[in-house]
Amino acid sequence: MFPKLSLSVIAALALSAAAGGVARADATPTSMDQAAPKPHSPTNAEIDAAETGNPASTDYANREIDSHSPTNAEINAAEVGNPASPDYRNRPKLDTDGNVNAEWQRLDADTPANPDPDDR
Repeated sequence: MFPKLSLSVIAALALSAAAGGVARADATPTSMDQAAPKPHSPTNAEIDAAETGNPASTDYANREIDSHSPTNAEINAAEVGNPASPDYRNRPKLDTDGNVNAEWQRLDADTPANPDPDDR
């Protein structure tokens, strides 16, 4: 049994020595072609392009502003159904048959929020 154990120990030592030699390989490049590139310093044009539309940019006041002014129809179309719109109180009334509670219960019947699902 001792020879098997010693053979295993010798094999393990040989593998670890070989792995240690690989780990100590010199990682320093040998020529200029292998050297790591220097960090890129952005040009003014690249900085300006990255800051386009950024309100914190110093050039934001000099941005191009679209000459198209929205019409009232475009503004109203964008505000339909928006509770923050000043025209929200003037929205058309919903069509009901007069029994609003019955309609509400009918619409709420199949939802998880219905407190009494058996009452449909």
